[in-house]
Amino acid sequence: MIDRLLLAHTFLTRLPLPQPQGQISPERLARAAVVFPLVGLTVGAIAALVRWGADPLGPGFATVAALAVVPLVTGAFHEDGLADTADGLGPYQRGRRLEAMRDSTLGTFGVLALVFSVLARFALLVPLGTRDAALALIAGHVLGRWSTLPLARFGSPARTDGLGAALVQPTTEQVIGGSVLALALAAPALFGIDLVSIPAALGAAVVVVVASGIYWTRAFGGVTGDTYGATNQITEIATYAAIAAVL
Repeated sequence: MIDRLLLAHTFLTRLPLPQPQGQISPERLARAAVVFPLVGLTVGAIAALVRWGADPLGPGFATVAALAVVPLVTGAFHEDGLADTADGLGPYQRGRRLEAMRDSTLGTFGVLALVFSVLARFALLVPLGTRDAALALIAGHVLGRWSTLPLARFGSPARTDGLGAALVQPTTEQVIGGSVLALALAAPALFGIDLVSIPAALGAAVVVVVASGIYWTRAFGGVTGDTYGATNQITEIATYAAIAAVL
C-alpha cells in the first residue's frame, strides 16, 4: 500500500517525496492507479487550505490563489494534457490529430482550452462560501483523479507508445476498489456542502467519463495520456458545476 501511495504521488505530483524503488512497470502503475483518488485528496486539501487561508483577502483573490497552487503541486500535469488534447482536435484527420498532440508547441486550441478551464473554475468557485469552496476543491480533485481508472479500464490506447499505452488496463476489481475509495473520500466533503450535491456531483463525474471515453475514441481512435489529463480537468469542472447548481 505504501509503495502504491508513493508511486501515485510521485507520478501525479511534484511533491518532494522519496522516489519509489525498482522499475516502474505498466502493471505496477496500474496497481498504483487504484489510489489516484488519494492523490486527489492531497492536492485538493492543499488547494482548500490556500482558499481558506487567503479568504481574508477576499473570495476572488483566495480562489485565484487556490487555483494557482494546484499546478505548482502537480507540475501542471493534467493541464498540459488538456491543452494537448484541445490542440489535437484542430486538424480533422485522425492521424494529424495524434501528431498535433505530440507537438510541444502550444497552439490556439490549447491556449483557449486552458483559459476557459481556469475561467470556469473561477466563476463556479467564487460565489461559494469559504467552507463550501474548500470542500468543493477536495471533492473535485478526488473525482478528477478517479476518472483515469474507468477510462483506462474501458478505453483502448490510441497508439502503442506514450502514457495511454503505458498504463495497462486495470482489472474490474481495481476499478471497483478505486471507485469505492473515491466515493469514501468525496462523499463526506459533498455531504458537508449539501446532501443533494452527492448524487449531483457523482452523476456529473460519471457522465463526463462516459462521454469522454466515447468522444476520445471517435476523435483519436482511443485514449492517450493527454486525454486522461483532459478528462481529469473536465470532471473537476463538472463537479464544481454540479455543486454550484445545487446551491
